[in-house]
Amino acid sequence: MGGSCWQRGSLRRIAEVGVQSLVVDSFMLIIFVSGIPMVAIALATGVVALLQAATQIQEQSIVHLVRLGTFILVVVVAGDWAGEEICALFERSLQAIETIGRRRS
Repeated sequence: MGGSCWQRGSLRRIAEVGVQSLVVDSFMLIIFVSGIPMVAIALATGVVALLQAATQIQEQSIVHLVRLGTFILVVVVAGDWAGEEICALFERSLQAIETIGRRRS
């Protein structure tokens, strides 16, 4: 597994740009990590809703089962990537704390 896109030159970026890029990157990570499952679940639910409307089956447990299955599938497929990105962001945060501490002393 190649390095994260945030790991390349992260010390230089922290020194040049500061904490602002760290905050922006953390918000973008939140959007991607939570947005991917939400979009997948919305698409799967829409397909099931269309199928239920076409067949006139009004069982609510089917929709919940599809949502749960979609979420599990997304976590299995994208969980490794999300974990790596969260760890990389955590490491950058610790490096930023160290860099800020050195500047102030």
